[in-house]
Amino acid sequence: MALKENIEALKSELNTQEELLKNIIQGERFFKRHKRSIVAVTVIVVILLIGYGINGALSKSNLKASNEAYKTLLVFPTNEQALNTLKNKNKPLYRAFVFQEASKNGDNTALQTLIDEDSTDVIGQLAAYILGQNSEVMSDFAALQSGYELLKAGKTDEANLKFITITSGALSELAKGLEHYQPSKQEK
Repeated sequence: MALKENIEALKSELNTQEELLKNIIQGERFFKRHKRSIVAVTVIVVILLIGYGINGALSKSNLKASNEAYKTLLVFPTNEQALNTLKNKNKPLYRAFVFQEASKNGDNTALQTLIDEDSTDVIGQLAAYILGQNSEVMSDFAALQSGYELLKAGKTDEANLKFITITSGALSELAKGLEHYQPSKQEK
């Protein structure tokens, strides 16, 4: 019986080795057929990983440089080198700093420059508001605020009429949410 079991074990081991060899040959044929595609995908993945790493390093570098420039500007607001660094590395922070300094010092030309650069962002809208120009966001904000006060007073229909006039993106979403809001008696 032991001889019969040994023969069966030997047969199953040979079958396993045969299957393994068969799979290796099939894998080799597949690789030969799709060699270019596999190499191309591998190269693309490697390039994407390298690009992602470089992009992350550049972002960290820009963030660090802009933070250092901003710290310098907080101490020395007239430092031109730090201002240029901030302008090149972090445009939104640059615009916020220029707005802060211009509104503090009453510099209307700097405020007008902010409007000319981008009148659609919040900084441009705030600069337009300070200069007394038509500011859509600020008028929408005023409508939102008065509509909310009307809601708190229980005047839902009048509040909804205010909310309809709001056209700015984020504020109109907030107004749509408030249209369905009914304040409780505790909030009044």
